[in-house]
Amino acid sequence: MAENRGVRSSSQPASEEQMGLFYISDEAAVEGVDRGEDATVLVASGEIDYAASPQLRERIAEHVDAGRRRLVLDLSTVTFIDSTAIGVLMGVVLRLRELGDGSLALVCADENRRVLRIFEIAGIDGLIDVHSSREEALLALSTAG
Repeated sequence: MAENRGVRSSSQPASEEQMGLFYISDEAAVEGVDRGEDATVLVASGEIDYAASPQLRERIAEHVDAGRRRLVLDLSTVTFIDSTAIGVLMGVVLRLRELGDGSLALVCADENRRVLRIFEIAGIDGLIDVHSSREEALLALSTAG
């Protein structure tokens, strides 16, 4: 299966044929939700594993380096996430805390039981806020600190 694995970075969602590929993009505003001046929504899809984690880290770092401190990472269509990717997420949380008032909120739809179970096993759901929708995550960021 390694030959099917790749990395995409685009504004278009992954097609069914590409669901094994890691994909991340910036997302347009969610209608009816005030993202605030410094909120950024990123959407990832496919498998986030050892091969894809550096691209995830780089893409998030671009936003943090640009001064973005409130991030939403939508993982609703992620099919797998490994410990390397969880390490990236924890690194982002630590970096945002070091910088002051930053926050990372994850979105993982309730239907994505596989990824939610991985978060539960890893204990990440107790360290990073996990929401069932982008709207919920953005609302939580807008009312935080």
